[in-house]
Amino acid sequence: MSKNIFDYDITIDGIQQLIIDYFGEYLSLSQIEIITSKVMNLIDKDIHFIASLDPSQNSVEVVRNLKTKSLIATLCYRIANVIFYGGYLDKDNDKITREFMEKVASFTSIDIHPQAIIGECFFIDHGANVVIGSTTVIGKCCNLFNDVVLGSKNVKTALPVKRHPTLKDNVTICAGCRVLGDITIGNNCFISPNAVVLDDVPDDTHVSIINQLQLSKMGNRLPSQKMIVYGVVPKFKNTIKILGEGFYNPTVLIKLKNDKSLNYTITYWDKNKILIKIKNTTAFDHKTVSGAKIIILSNADKVIITQSFGLTKVLTNLS
Repeated sequence: MSKNIFDYDITIDGIQQLIIDYFGEYLSLSQIEIITSKVMNLIDKDIHFIASLDPSQNSVEVVRNLKTKSLIATLCYRIANVIFYGGYLDKDNDKITREFMEKVASFTSIDIHPQAIIGECFFIDHGANVVIGSTTVIGKCCNLFNDVVLGSKNVKTALPVKRHPTLKDNVTICAGCRVLGDITIGNNCFISPNAVVLDDVPDDTHVSIINQLQLSKMGNRLPSQKMIVYGVVPKFKNTIKILGEGFYNPTVLIKLKNDKSLNYTITYWDKNKILIKIKNTTAFDHKTVSGAKIIILSNADKVIITQSFGLTKVLTNLS
């Protein structure tokens, strides 16, 4: 880039000048005016959304004048995305938007593919080391924090298939999260820091990491108000122990990948633990166990556990 992207004001004139400087040779003046108007409308909604969420940028004027790297990256993405999907460039010049965003990433450490689809009112808080892949779809009023990757589980395919996640409306993804593959994060979901999410998450779900487990907690209640799970550990060769708080007359469902059958029973429970005996006598392979989920229902509360080392160890060592 011949001029620092932070030098442009986030105004009609500033955005138009940015587009002229970096895309002017490919666009007519009338096209530039149309693109500027569309981008200004989108970034203005982003700015108002940021001001409503961030106490350190609690007014539209502060957000617009501060020009954080996350806002500048979002602005540049809006420009590249409108140009790409607006059909303003010849097919041979589509790579121009990608090259533009690669340069933006070098300034901001935020890598957003211009073909990703991001809805109105979008905010990346802090923003360092954020990656948003090409087939990502993000709904309205979504908020990402630093070091979030919305990526693919398979980088080898050359087919034009969807490889990245879909976030529905009002989703928050906290720092350090990895959301990978063609999965869907439902409306009003909250993904806690450092979670690795590889499966669909239903609406109104809180996902967190506790003792290396990925836990999906349904509903709006805080974990401390109802059931909470601390971990799943092997008890005996054919028994797992679920540790936590608030268990009351629990029901436990264990689902394996490809719906393979598993025979088990609850042998003991109290408010702090549940013992489950596995009745199968043949060990399962790691591929089958890797997709296993433990669903715990207790006193109108529900927790979904994936990536359980304790369950994996027991199921792969049955005899």
